[in-house]
Parts: sequence; structure tokens; C-alpha cells
Amino acid sequence: MTTISTTISTTRQFCPSSSRGGGKKISRDFIVENARRQRRLNKRRRGRRDEMIRNQAVAEPRETTVSYDEIGSDPAKRTVVILGSGWGAVSFVKSLKKDIPFEVILVSPRNYFLYTPLLPGVATGAIETRSIVESIRRPIAEKGFKYYEAAATDIDAKNKIVTCRKANNEFTLKYDYLITAVGAVTNTFGVPGVEENCLFFKEISDAARFRSQVNERFERATLPGISKEEIQNLLRFVIIGAGPTGVELAAELYDLVYQDVAKTFPRRLLEDVSINIIDLQEKILSSYDREIADYATDFFKRANINCILNTQVKEVKRNSLIVADKNTGEEREIPCGMSVWCSGIKLNPICEKIQNSLPEGSQPNVRSLSADKAMRVKGSDGSIFGLGDCVTVERPKSMAKAQEIYAKACKCDEDGNCELQINLPTAIKALEQGGKDFPHLKEMAKSATLSIDVFKSYTQKRDEMTMSEFMKMCEALDNELRAFPATAQVAKQQGNYLAEVFNSAKENGFEALQDPNMRFNYEHKGSLAYIGKDSAVADIPGFTILKGLAAGLVWKSFETISQVSINNVFKVGADIVRTKIFGRDISRLL
Repeated sequence: MTTISTTISTTRQFCPSSSRGGGKKISRDFIVENARRQRRLNKRRRGRRDEMIRNQAVAEPRETTVSYDEIGSDPAKRTVVILGSGWGAVSFVKSLKKDIPFEVILVSPRNYFLYTPLLPGVATGAIETRSIVESIRRPIAEKGFKYYEAAATDIDAKNKIVTCRKANNEFTLKYDYLITAVGAVTNTFGVPGVEENCLFFKEISDAARFRSQVNERFERATLPGISKEEIQNLLRFVIIGAGPTGVELAAELYDLVYQDVAKTFPRRLLEDVSINIIDLQEKILSSYDREIADYATDFFKRANINCILNTQVKEVKRNSLIVADKNTGEEREIPCGMSVWCSGIKLNPICEKIQNSLPEGSQPNVRSLSADKAMRVKGSDGSIFGLGDCVTVERPKSMAKAQEIYAKACKCDEDGNCELQINLPTAIKALEQGGKDFPHLKEMAKSATLSIDVFKSYTQKRDEMTMSEFMKMCEALDNELRAFPATAQVAKQQGNYLAEVFNSAKENGFEALQDPNMRFNYEHKGSLAYIGKDSAVADIPGFTILKGLAAGLVWKSFETISQVSINNVFKVGADIVRTKIFGRDISRLL
């Protein structure tokens, strides 16, 4: 800038009069050329300066990057890698203490926690999306732990290495202890057409897709020139699976239609709306208390939600389902406009990688990781733990109970000599009775009921079986089932328990994690399910069974206060009040 000013001053001395025609032209050219020359000079100087700064940065790295990115930098601490950001992982992280002798690293492709029980509410606009998600970095930052947004793609259990990937960036983490809390994935049971023609319902994206498609169908049904048959096809909704998720989704859809759509769309559409729910069991919510299952089934029927029970889905087509009666095997075709798959879960692919990396024979369960009573994955020498839906905890006592059941039913003496042999109806009845003490035995009874061939395949007489045959069948069924239900309640308790074990390592040493007397004890705190029209069902152990509006109030209160942060508690509470006063948001944004 100084050089340009000097040049202008000098020019004025040689050309003092602007009235000279040639003087004005020469002055401007001279000034412009000098300005260009100065800009080029300044650009070269800035380039040399930036290069010096870059070289200095390379020669002298900042120490602040080391504390976060360098793994295993503290030799006094052992590294714990957590996979997942669901109920088990978040409960584990939030219950850990800051001063534990571990470096904790959480890896998950999803950088938020999702409160899954309220997904049906999000899918119908009763609850907003942001109200049931919480950044995983909040609890991580509070404890001084580390987080990487990436997906685990491989596990080397022998060398204790996790391979992770984010887009084109692949990296590995060395661990001392691995906490697997990746949950399960949707199981289609090989039914043709499910992947192509069904919506799934497990993630936020699934709820958003459901909400958008429901709204689109009602908008299309109001267009001029749409025939009655086309409207009926558009508004025929089928939900496959009558567990808690399927039932609550059907209930929220019912409320959306009759509380909000009825007020804003032509009421003539209501007579063409059809909400259907299909399940293999004879009641909806079949895993709940019999009284609850009966009440919920009757409630749905009175609300004109069509319950297609004792029915198996054989194939899903674009506009119809092929189903078969469970008892007779007779097949028929059911028309549908929109189908949602809410039935079944299976092993997460990364858990298969873990199983393949462990010693042969240590993982007999094909549906989940097998773990001991302290959730240590078998075959890992105590270096891998499992939480939530991805793990099955051993149940040696339930097997002993099964043997006791047979001995009692068949009048066996202490030496194992029995007066009778058990047949299928007696076996089912005996297992159901044993389910009062061990709910897992009741699940076995259901499995045997679903397929008579299961019973016949384990006995030579085809209609009766010995004690050894009975125990062999129970062990096989046991390997296909889970110790605890695949619920948020179980994963949360497991995460809290395992965090206590890791916290104890500060005082008791790392050997505390290998204590053979460690045992996780699940305490069932009750079951809740929303069934529509502000009503719910609730089974509260040691208290009572609630049904109707009173249970609905309990359900809303519980789901509000159970959020992972105060921020979400207020958001969900505000959404419930807003929906009650102003109705659901039925706009379509996708």
C-alpha cells in the first residue's frame, strides 16, 4: 500500500495538470501497471509465508491431538471398546465412573441413542423425531471417553482387534475388553417378497417412511377420478406381527385415522380404511399375561382392527399376501395396499464374525452369541461381553427344571426308571407349568406347539419320548431361544450390571472381571403396551394388571420419565400435551 501511494505522488509531480490530454492517459496506465505489479509481489510473499507456516506445523505437532486420537497411551489402563449406541451400550456408558482404570472407546455408525418404544408415536406424528433421540456424544463427553462414528466390519478375537469403517476410511482398534451391544436385525424367515414389498420398523428412517407413505395414500385417495376400488386398495394397511411393536403401531395408526384424518380429510374415506394385523399366535400380545392378551385382542376387534390370527405369511406380493392357516395349512390370498413387517429378529452380521473368530464348538446358538451367567461370551476367555438382543445367557437351572418336570410327569424314581413316557400334549403342558418359575420353559412349549415335527424328530416311537430324548429336545430348543425377552428393559439392566463390574476393577483389580461367581439376575419390572384410544395394558409384578384408560395414563407417564435425559423428558411431555390439544402433525415432508 505504501508503494502505491509513493507512485501516485511521483506521477502527480511529473503531470501536474490534468488539462493536458496525453498526461491523463499516461498517468492512469502507469498507476494501473504498478498496482498489478504490487499485487503479484504481495501474492508471492503470502505464498512463501503460508509455506513456512505449514512446514512449522509439520515440524511441531500440537500436543492436543494426542490425548484423543492415540489409543492405549496410558499403560496403567486397559482399553474397552464398545460396539453400538442402543440401550445396552448407553446404560453401560452412563453407569461407568470417570476414574475407572480403563480407556473407553465407543464405536457406532449411529451417533445418537434412539428411544425405540415411542417409534410408533413418531411414525404417526404424535411424537416428534428429535424428542426421542439423544446425541451419544453427551454421555461420552461427560465421562471423558472417546467416540468414533463408524461401523465394525470384522473382529479378530484371537488378536483382540476390531476393524472399523466409515465411508472409505478403514481403521483398526486394539482392545483388552470388547462390549458387544449391536442388537439384532430384522428376520424375514426367508419369506419371499418381504424385502421388496414390505416396510420394516426398527429405525427412525423406517418411522419417517411409514409416516410419509400413510399421508401420501390419503392424499391420493382424495384426487378426482379415483375409483372406489382404488381408494380401498390405497387405504388397506396390513401389519405383520402382533407383538408389542406391531400392536402399538396398529393402535397409533388407528388413532391417526379416527382422531386426525377424520377431521381434516373427507369423512367418506373412513369407510374405506382397513387396518389389519396378522400373527401366528391365537392372541395378540401372546407373550404377555393371558388376561392381557385376551383383553387386547377383544379391544382390537371392538375397534374394527381386523385380527388375522393363527395365520402364517407365506409370501408378500406387491398388492397382496399369501397366508396359510397354522392348523390346517390351507392357503388364501389377502389384498393389501401397504404392508409393514414387525415380526422376528436374527443375529447381527458382526456377531457372526465374532462367532467365526472364536474356537469351534464354543458358540452353538444360531440366533445370538452364547454367554455365561455374567454375560462373558463363551470361547473368548473373558475378553468379550454381550449386552441386549445379541446375546443369550446360559440357563443351567432351567435345564435342571426341565428334567424335574419329566421325572414328575412320568413318575420316575431316583435312578431314572420311569413308569411312563411323555407324549406331545403332556410335554407341552409340563413345560408351560414349569414356565411359572422359568419363563424360558414356556417359550420352549410354544416352539414345540408351532411344529409337531419338532417333537417327532427327537423320538424313535414318534408319539412318546424317553427322558434322554426329552432333554435332548429341550437343549436343542434352548439353543434357539433367548434367556430373556428381547426388550429395552433387559438390555438396560444388563448394561447397568456390567458397568458395576467394571467399576469394581478400580478397587478389586482387573481380576474382578473374571470372578466365577458373577451372575446377572434379571428383575422383570412389568410390561406395558399401548392399544389405542388413550388406552393401554400394563402388567406390574407384585401389584396388579391394569387395563384401559388407567393403564393408558401409566403408559404415557412411564414413557415420558424413562427418557435418557431431562431434555428429552420435557420434549416428550410437551409432544403428548400438544397432540392431545392440537392433534397430530399430518404434513408430509419426505
